[in-house]
Amino acid sequence: MTTARNVKVRRRIAAGKLRLRIRDLRNLGPRSEQMLARVGIRDVETLRRRGGLAAYVALRRAGEVATVNALWALVGALEPWPEGTDWREVAASERRLPLLLAAEQAGAAPESRRTAPRRASRLQRPRGTRSVRRLQEEAWAPGLPFPSERSAKTKTPRGGAGRVRRGER
Repeated sequence: MTTARNVKVRRRIAAGKLRLRIRDLRNLGPRSEQMLARVGIRDVETLRRRGGLAAYVALRRAGEVATVNALWALVGALEPWPEGTDWREVAASERRLPLLLAAEQAGAAPESRRTAPRRASRLQRPRGTRSVRRLQEEAWAPGLPFPSERSAKTKTPRGGAGRVRRGER
């Protein structure tokens, strides 16, 4: 039954009686439609003409997309036309490696988490440096208590006066 319906949809598209929007394609929604519009792809015909890989490269260069899942979604939305393939099937298929290589060659390969630069917080110290307190705790000499014993003796509760036990009042 699905095939008969798809044949009718194909005929209506070919006759110009049915106009698809980008959000009507499989794997793509309103957000994808907005992002593609920002890079000049405003209709399905333009997306088909440029192809899923070229659209992904344009999105990456514009800073719109952060993950490779967008590549799988765009390629899956266009193949086979007009039904599309689920993005997870594209990601698990043998087309995965050639698509990633083509994206890398085009200069739009996604950075892995390991190679991506980390965001530095305002209070983050450079690697390899330790706080002064940590250095003082680590400085040990013969005759001094071990750092863990020292820190246990010097810690007081938030009141600052120390804890009063029952019977010591």
